[in-house]
Amino acid sequence: RIGMANKNKKRETQNDADALGMSSTEKILRRIHELYEKGLCADDAEGGTIGLLEIAHDPLLNVQGVWKPRKKVNVMIVGNHSAGKSSFINWYVGESVQTTGVAIETRGFTYVTSGRKRETLKGDATFAFYDHIGGLREFKGVEENVFTEISTSKDRNFACVDFVDTPGLVDGEMEYPFDVVESIAWLADHVDLILCFFDPIGQALCKRTMTAVERLNEKHAEKLAYYMSKADQVEKEHDRQRVLIQITQNLAGRIKNSHAFKLPTIYLPRDDLAVPIPNAIEEVCEDVDKAIRLTVQKNLTTMKDDCAKIVKAIDARGEEDARRKKDNAARTIKGWAFMFAGWLVLSLLAYVATLETFALRPVAVAMRVHALPRLSEDEFPVARAVMTGLLPTEVAEGEVAAKRWMGVENGGMYAMAWLSVAYVTLQVMKRKAWRGREARLTKREWKKLEGYRAYAIEVSAVREELYKEYFKQLHEGDGY
Repeated sequence: RIGMANKNKKRETQNDADALGMSSTEKILRRIHELYEKGLCADDAEGGTIGLLEIAHDPLLNVQGVWKPRKKVNVMIVGNHSAGKSSFINWYVGESVQTTGVAIETRGFTYVTSGRKRETLKGDATFAFYDHIGGLREFKGVEENVFTEISTSKDRNFACVDFVDTPGLVDGEMEYPFDVVESIAWLADHVDLILCFFDPIGQALCKRTMTAVERLNEKHAEKLAYYMSKADQVEKEHDRQRVLIQITQNLAGRIKNSHAFKLPTIYLPRDDLAVPIPNAIEEVCEDVDKAIRLTVQKNLTTMKDDCAKIVKAIDARGEEDARRKKDNAARTIKGWAFMFAGWLVLSLLAYVATLETFALRPVAVAMRVHALPRLSEDEFPVARAVMTGLLPTEVAEGEVAAKRWMGVENGGMYAMAWLSVAYVTLQVMKRKAWRGREARLTKREWKKLEGYRAYAIEVSAVREELYKEYFKQLHEGDGY
């Protein structure tokens, strides 16, 4: 069922979202996702509506380049081991979901997401949960090292974020069960923000970390943000400056837009510092919030473009059907013309065959002796005239008979052969013309496409409402 969404259903969806304590941003992202996946009546128990994705992939349209937007922003954190990646996630989430310590704890990829129940997913379950990262399985050994931690936390804007904790990068004898740098580079295609943490007392400048940063800069320079983490472990200002200079020098030749490069210092907030140390950890949170805002805008724009693609595909389908109608009419006329021409050739063939048959001496004699005398001119004038016309002209003894078929010997047989070839050719051309007619849209299919058009227009109207809600929460400061 495709049509106007039920207002009561909309109200119930809104009330459910409010009951769950969702922010405006989270509700907008969720609503966009539902419009693609379930349609306008996402909570319809009968499943009576379909989403934009199913419409776009309908064989009648087969719109390319339409994908379901994610409900959350993906933020990947990259850095050397013990750079504080997991600690930052725990701090942001407000719950200890990731193991931390000086040992190399993270040797795989861990998605940290919000949910209604605390849960841990491993391997195949994670790939089922995040179907868009299925290509990561192509890296040998990675499947057993991908996990998901689901937290019930509602701190900060965690409900709108999926963090991707990556393996701690080290050099030396440390071996990973998969190609860690290339895996990170592949995942970068599927995230919205990449935070690079550099540990001032660890292996921030290790070759593997620098290689990963260089690979990420090849395609995703605009997604990258750099931070020197654990700045509180370097209490003296000149020591911190020395580390910052070292890191900056090592990154200079590996990053794009180095003139706009920033490397703020961050650390988890604490109250026991003897000397205040600059802490830009809230700037990291702002980077995440900015990524969320940009994702909302991008998803709303994408929804507008996808609705336009669907309407354009429907128009193109209509134009194609009109063209087929015109071509089919032309082919039908050609087919009838070939058919009538075939009948004419077949009639000529029958006439020539009759002439040749009556020209046979036994047949001609039998007709003159037995048939013609029975057809009197008074009773059967037409039949007698036709039979007389078909019979060869009688000549008196000693006279030369007129040459038939312009003097060509066996001309009648040649004529029959040519007429037979012409008849077969016309039949082939007729069938080709009729079989070349293309299938057209049925009334049911037309009605379906018109429903899709109305649906896409209605979704565009819903998009405008979502934009108003987004602008409203920006003005009121809601959602963050």
